[in-house]
Amino acid sequence: MITLAQNTLAEFTSSQLLVPCLKGDHRESVVAELSQRLAEAGRLDDSDMFTRAVLKHEELAPAVFDGVAFPMAHDGALREMAFAVGLAPQPIPWGGPHSPRVRAVVLLAVPVAEANRQIPLVLAFCKFLGDSFAFTSLRACRKPEEMLAVLERIRFQPSA
Repeated sequence: MITLAQNTLAEFTSSQLLVPCLKGDHRESVVAELSQRLAEAGRLDDSDMFTRAVLKHEELAPAVFDGVAFPMAHDGALREMAFAVGLAPQPIPWGGPHSPRVRAVVLLAVPVAEANRQIPLVLAFCKFLGDSFAFTSLRACRKPEEMLAVLERIRFQPSA
């Protein structure tokens, strides 16, 4: 019998990348805040350049589902696929004045070479967010370590 490996969402992040109370109150400041976390964690070299790439991608194809934004950028300079998550104390307008408001942001950093691995990760996140109990558990967290513990329980099948 062949056993397929499973990953958890926590494998692509760390407590340093989880923010239970974002400081930013608009798309640009939140992307910059989470990009800085990725840089401080050693997942990328230049947070300003990454922030610009993410915001450019957001202008072309923003992804917001049920009050959760999934900004991202593919970058050859990224060291490994990772994500940062921030929870907003108040809904954040995600774009212009008539844009959707979000309560959570999942910033995806995907190296160009790993673009095929992002789909299972995003699908796992969507399934997680669709589980109101699980997502409520994440939103109730007050410490990054609590957020990481919730993400450690979410398993998914990686792509081959």
